[in-house]
Amino acid sequence: MKTWNTAEVVPEISRTTGVDADTTKSVLDALLEFIRESLTSGKSVELSDLGKIACPGKGDGGTLVVPGADTQDAIEGKHGLNTSDVSAVAAGLVDAIIGKVMRHDVVELDGFGNFRLKERKAQIVPAEDGHEGVRTIAVSKRSVEFAADPQLIDTVAGGEINFEATGKLKDQLETARANKILLGCKDAEDPFIKTIEYHFSKAGWIVEVVTTLDQSKQYLIEDPISLIIIDCVMPDADAVVEYAKTHKNSSLVPILEMLPAGKEKAWFKTFRFLGNEQLSQPFEVKEMLELGERELERSTEEQAVFEQEVYFRFPTEDRWIDRANEIAARLFSDSGLNEGQQVQMCTAFRESCSNAAQHGNRHRRDRFVDVEYYL
Repeated sequence: MKTWNTAEVVPEISRTTGVDADTTKSVLDALLEFIRESLTSGKSVELSDLGKIACPGKGDGGTLVVPGADTQDAIEGKHGLNTSDVSAVAAGLVDAIIGKVMRHDVVELDGFGNFRLKERKAQIVPAEDGHEGVRTIAVSKRSVEFAADPQLIDTVAGGEINFEATGKLKDQLETARANKILLGCKDAEDPFIKTIEYHFSKAGWIVEVVTTLDQSKQYLIEDPISLIIIDCVMPDADAVVEYAKTHKNSSLVPILEMLPAGKEKAWFKTFRFLGNEQLSQPFEVKEMLELGERELERSTEEQAVFEQEVYFRFPTEDRWIDRANEIAARLFSDSGLNEGQQVQMCTAFRESCSNAAQHGNRHRRDRFVDVEYYL
């Protein structure tokens, strides 16, 4: 997640519109000044294709549209600007804001405020009247939030300043996927990885390609990742899956694992944290796309019920049983249970593993113990 300030946005608008940088900055300053003055006088301002900014505390003095007839005297005439430049820069600003916030970046206009994408997770909601005892799951919802700068709030002097998406931004919020994929691989330039990246991007996903655990951690900590795809030949593949599943903020993110052809049995011969689905190569990218869609739908619903889901599998060997007990202790420690409850859970888990190894698998090393943990 990156925060773009005015100094970074202006050159980009200049490049995309063909308006020189100095004029672009002048138009941007004039636009923001117009919005400030309009809000102060009790009027709302709609920036075409982006949204309407209003200060309810100043009353309802109507809505002015920017750019348009409402701006000709207040912007072009007052500041001696060309009408075509104002229209071009306003459209360029809107495109820049939409493009960046839909990638989960933040756009901060100095002394004015910042725009960012907000996602409400799926949640359980009470049923409507007449359906007592029945609850439903409300799916996740996206919106763009405008946080006014203290300087703008002080200038307007009317309290809270609201923002409501309109036009192009509203359409994108309703129809665009805006989901971000973390694609972990050994080589970012591998043709097959490039093919996966291309097809998911074409389908509307935002794809971030990583090759190390540290890169993966950075995205999982800072960005709202919706889906993780891991090529299991990636050196840090196991570590990425373990990190994602054992941290609450990323535990419910579905993980698709790509297994090398003919390596399925060998892959399971050691302790493994498991993703939600495994795909053995070769496979069609279309199959992965469809699986990603289904997993995203499933995880969206489960976000309303669970905080964490962890799956791991290990052969019936003492060293892996010991590791399973260590991991369980860590999960219970992070669960919110008090110390006494943690001890009870650890004891119960240890006994369960022992019973599975002794009575279920009869200590055969070619048999596995599967663990599913839900919080």
